[in-house]
Amino acid sequence: MGYKTIIFDLDNTLLNFELCERQAILGALEACGISLDLNGVNETIFLQVYETYNSKHWRQRESFSPGELIEMSYRSTLAHLDIQTDQISNLSQSFWHIFNHSAVMEPNVNEVLTVLARSYRLAVITNDFVSAQVPRMQAAGIEHFFEEVIVSEAIGFAKPSPEIFNHALSGLDLTPAQVLYVGDFLAHDYVGAMQVKIDFCYYNRKNQILPQEAQPKFMIGELSKLLELVN
Repeated sequence: MGYKTIIFDLDNTLLNFELCERQAILGALEACGISLDLNGVNETIFLQVYETYNSKHWRQRESFSPGELIEMSYRSTLAHLDIQTDQISNLSQSFWHIFNHSAVMEPNVNEVLTVLARSYRLAVITNDFVSAQVPRMQAAGIEHFFEEVIVSEAIGFAKPSPEIFNHALSGLDLTPAQVLYVGDFLAHDYVGAMQVKIDFCYYNRKNQILPQEAQPKFMIGELSKLLELVN
């Protein structure tokens, strides 16, 4: 296949975003002394309500800082569930600290990266904030595997924009044919890679049925299967 470099998405490809976020949401409540049990709310309900508001507020990421967005999510969730507290600001700070030091990885990440690093240059393209993505990679102890880590905030373009992929190709001095991109999100990862003619490996971690128009070069259900494709 002639690949020289394998570029990875970060969230839900190398790091398990859902579990990292869950740790931060609930950990911040504990750090600020807010008991869901005493308020008659179970964790599942709280997380569902939080995610609903969080998805809404994070659509405004161009207008607010991460701390402000998290604060808005907690404020809306607590009001919805009628939980009284004066700890909103502290909740946001605790969340951000816990989240940025979370290191829950997808299965076999260290083993896969260790083997691949012997034969390939490795890099990451990820959307989101530098202040979150880089510390999380450091907390997981995987940052040393990567020659380049391209974060959307730092360059002003986000997936699926072809500009972020072209930025990576330019920085690594590679042609699209020399790269395999691995990610879990068809709308960002697959679409972006296809626009610049980079072969895409879909990490189908939840065994989802693909829409008919999606035709990735490869599809794997476990990261360890990547080794069989390229070695």
